[in-house]
Amino acid sequence: MEEQAVVRGLVEALATVPDPRSRHGRRHPLPAVFRLFVAAMLSGAQSLYAVWQWGRLQSVETVHAMGFTRDKTPSVSTLFEVARALDTDEVEKALREWGQENLGEEAEAIAIDGKAPRGTWGKETPGLILVSAYATRAGLVLAQKGGTA
Repeated sequence: MEEQAVVRGLVEALATVPDPRSRHGRRHPLPAVFRLFVAAMLSGAQSLYAVWQWGRLQSVETVHAMGFTRDKTPSVSTLFEVARALDTDEVEKALREWGQENLGEEAEAIAIDGKAPRGTWGKETPGLILVSAYATRAGLVLAQKGGTA
């Protein structure tokens, strides 16, 4: 499958995720924010700050092509608030369905991994644990669930 079609399919899959934000104060369309995340991560961004930075380096034409109605991409705090408000089950469902379409029919081993992210054993977030299911050949995280120990 052509890379552009795969990315287009990913963007279309993410467009099915409901926008959890109130209609009041919504300045940036959710599909545009998802396009920003995808484009920045495909360009090597590995953090929310890097996604913001990548977005701010883009031309006005590129920003509008991603679906933003303003000339600048959202601030890093807005990106954080949008990401925090998303229903992770809905995002996971959209990504899982997209991944299943693009993995094909061949059977593949799925790696299961659990970890405690750095800095999670303090008073703020005691015992946070993340468990992920990873399709090794496809390089996709199929599911991820967080909880506390």
